[in-house]
Amino acid sequence: METRSITAEDYLKAIDEFTLYNGYASLSEIAHLLGTARQSAYDEIKILVQRGLVERKARGEYVLTENGKLEANLFLRKHRIAEILLWKSLSLPWETIDDEAMGIEHGITETIAEAVCKKYGCKFCPHGNPIPDVNGRVEEIIDISFSSLKPDRNYRISRVIFENSTILKYLGSRSLLPGHEISTDHNGEIYIPSNGNERIPETVARAMTYLISDE
Repeated sequence: METRSITAEDYLKAIDEFTLYNGYASLSEIAHLLGTARQSAYDEIKILVQRGLVERKARGEYVLTENGKLEANLFLRKHRIAEILLWKSLSLPWETIDDEAMGIEHGITETIAEAVCKKYGCKFCPHGNPIPDVNGRVEEIIDISFSSLKPDRNYRISRVIFENSTILKYLGSRSLLPGHEISTDHNGEIYIPSNGNERIPETVARAMTYLISDE
């Protein structure tokens, strides 16, 4: 089985995504996502706390500091540009490029990044997330979370904020990419009008943000 080294940037990315999804990142979730032992994850996160990049909110619960967000954005720039390269140039499946980008993201130099951006554009990654600039600044997207959706409304998927491989596979198999139309019923549950009104599981729905499309 192929393994790869886990860097501090990987931890920052994981904490960033879990915070968007849950409001915080738990130690067990981080360890599971990165495929490492809980103690190893704890030791690495402790170093990140000491460096002022991660803040402990409660026992086993962590978020990024402002400096941590900046460091994460610098890394996410490389990761998301790698996703564009894999999707646009190599035509890898949309649902696999997050995992595959982990194999090349550290090798994305700014020269490569500029070339990719010049050819394909680098405003958003294939999952709809904004790409930070060379200084780690990122343009905020005004969209809404799952908890803010209202019943009996029509929405468009804005982006996938939690790029879990299982969630991406579910979305990819149904072509639920950014821009796809979805709706809510009178109970506030999300369904796919173009797919026989199939209900979207809440675990998947919470992994996305939305734009109102019926105003």
